[in-house]
Amino acid sequence: MKYLSVLIGMSLLASCAQLQHGQMQPVIVKSYKERIYFTSCTGGAEDWTTCHGKARSTCIGDYKTLEKHEAIQGTVIRELTFQCKS
Repeated sequence: MKYLSVLIGMSLLASCAQLQHGQMQPVIVKSYKERIYFTSCTGGAEDWTTCHGKARSTCIGDYKTLEKHEAIQGTVIRELTFQCKS
C-alpha cells in the first residue's frame, strides 16, 4: 500500500511538471495581404512576454498589437492578434 501511494504521488508530480513545461503554441496567419497574425500563450509555460517575443520573431521590424485577450478557464488563456508594420 505504501509503495502504491509513492507511485501515485510521483505520477501526479510528473503530470504537473509536464503541464508547466508544455509545448509553445504556433503563430497563425489570419491575413497574408494585411500581414495579421494570431498566437496564444496559454498556461504556466508561456506568458505575455512569450507572446510578444513571437510577434517580434514573426515580423521583420516592429508590430502593432490589434487585440489582446486573457481569460481563466481552469488555466490562464492569453491570446494576441498583431500586425507587422513594415
